[in-house]
Amino acid sequence: MRFVLTTLSLTLALVSVAVPAQENEARENARAAAIAAAKAAGKETTVSMEEPARSYFDWGAVIHPSGEIMSVRIGSVAAAMGVRTGDRLLQVDELKFSSQALAEIIAYLEGLEHGSEITAIVARGEQTQTLAGTVVATVIPGWRLEVDIGNEQVNIADSNACGRISVFATPPQARDLYPAYFAEIDGENPPPRRSIIKLSPGTHVIELHELISDPWVRRKKGIQQAKAIELDIKADTTYYLAAKFVREKRLSTFKEEYWEPVVWREIKQECEGD
Repeated sequence: MRFVLTTLSLTLALVSVAVPAQENEARENARAAAIAAAKAAGKETTVSMEEPARSYFDWGAVIHPSGEIMSVRIGSVAAAMGVRTGDRLLQVDELKFSSQALAEIIAYLEGLEHGSEITAIVARGEQTQTLAGTVVATVIPGWRLEVDIGNEQVNIADSNACGRISVFATPPQARDLYPAYFAEIDGENPPPRRSIIKLSPGTHVIELHELISDPWVRRKKGIQQAKAIELDIKADTTYYLAAKFVREKRLSTFKEEYWEPVVWREIKQECEGD
C-alpha cells in the first residue's frame, strides 16, 4: 500500500521564520562579518556568497491515492480547518481531486504562500463539508552577499540626506520575483558590480536588467533591453529592487513584456551621505 505525504522534507542545520526586521538585520550582520574577515585575511577582491530563499507549507494531512485522509497531525493547518481522519478529499481551492491530479494538488499545497487562504472540500459520510483555513508556511530567508572590500557601496548623493536602492537581497521567487542588476541611474552608468547605491532624496529613474531563472522564460535573441522604474526616493529609506516575472506574458518576447522592474520591499534605514 502506498501513501503520499503532503510534506516537503528538508535537511537543515537551522530553520528560521522570516520576519522583515530580523531578516534585514541578519543580512547586515553577515555583510559586516564578511568585510571584517576579508580585511583580516588581507584580501582585496570581491567577497561573494549566496543562499536562495526557500519556503514550504505542510498542510498536515496524509492523503491516500484514493483521496482518503489517513491521518491528521495535531496542531496542523489541516487540523485547524477541521479535516478528520476518514474524510475523502474532493477539492483544494480550484483543484478537483483525482488520482492523476494528486501530485499536482500536493505541489500546489507546498507552494502556498504564508497568510493566504485555503479551502478544502471533503466528503464525510453522506455529507459534503467545505473547510477553510489560513496557510502557515515555513520560510527560510534567502540572501546574497557581494561585497567589494575597498568600496562596498556607492554614494552618488549630492547632500548629507540620502536614501538607498539595493539589489543586494534575494527576492522571494514564490512571488515570481527574481534578482536584477543596475544598468543606468538617471541616464548614467553606475560603477560595475555595485548592489547598493546611495541617492539624494527626490525623483530618480533606475534602469535594470533581469536575471530571471524560470524555465518558462523565452527570451529573444540578441542583447536584452533594460527596463526603467521611476522612484521618489525618501531620506533614510532603502528600496529593494527586483525583476517581476509576468507569467501570463511569458511568450511575449519581442517587447519583453514577460517582466517588469518593481520595488519588492521598502524599509526605513538611516542613511548619511559620506
